[in-house]
Amino acid sequence: MRTIFGWIISFGILEFISILFISVNVLTFLLYVTDKRKAELGKWRISEAKLIFFTLACGGIGAFLAMKLTRHKIKHSKFKIAVAVGLLIALIPVVHIIHGLTLDRMIRYVEVPFYSAN
Repeated sequence: MRTIFGWIISFGILEFISILFISVNVLTFLLYVTDKRKAELGKWRISEAKLIFFTLACGGIGAFLAMKLTRHKIKHSKFKIAVAVGLLIALIPVVHIIHGLTLDRMIRYVEVPFYSAN
């Protein structure tokens, strides 16, 4: 277990979170597309609970893109709500990462000499 955490820290927390975030969104996108294809073919489908779980687990961007591209689950209000909440959840790390990358450019450190009478 220590080697995994050591690898994550040496690789970089930001890089690890970015890869995890992208992976969850790609997986969510593929789940929605697969469910759409199975629905068209009349095969066994992916459960709605699984789709909503991955949507809320930072997969909101992938779910949104899949819903728009394949026109799948667009009439179900619970999926509209789940995707809206999932998008908000997914945008939190995106905004945080962008803010972290631009923070050094926004803040300028100035050294001011300080002299005390004591």
